[in-house]
Amino acid sequence: MRQYIITLLLMLFTASASAQNTQKLNERYFQAKVRELTMRLDMSDSQKEKFVPIYRRYSEEMRATVGEYKKPAKPLTNEERLALTKRKMERQQQAQSIRMKYVDEFATILSADQVSRFFEVENEIQRKLMQRRQQASQQK
Repeated sequence: MRQYIITLLLMLFTASASAQNTQKLNERYFQAKVRELTMRLDMSDSQKEKFVPIYRRYSEEMRATVGEYKKPAKPLTNEERLALTKRKMERQQQAQSIRMKYVDEFATILSADQVSRFFEVENEIQRKLMQRRQQASQQK
């Protein structure tokens, strides 16, 4: 019984530590993206101060919608592959709706040119981040 409780506590501690590590890593990614965006969009300090809370909400909505890609553990049937494709397209539609929603909000603090470049730069950053994560997972 005592060993069972110790094992359970260890599992809970490990899960908690893992969640904390994920949160810390996500925050580091967020801060790095903010630095890159503010630099590449040539934001003033005033713009950056107003931009960060809006970008945080945008990022959280996008993460909740798009989520993390997880490679299937087993080969998929044709029906499963079609269902997965449909879910992916639905998430892409939802992500596009979020982008549309934030255009006007970003435009309250950024110029039209900065808003346009924001989506290009943000997309480039996300693509590079995904590539790095894929490379890291392949090296494990």
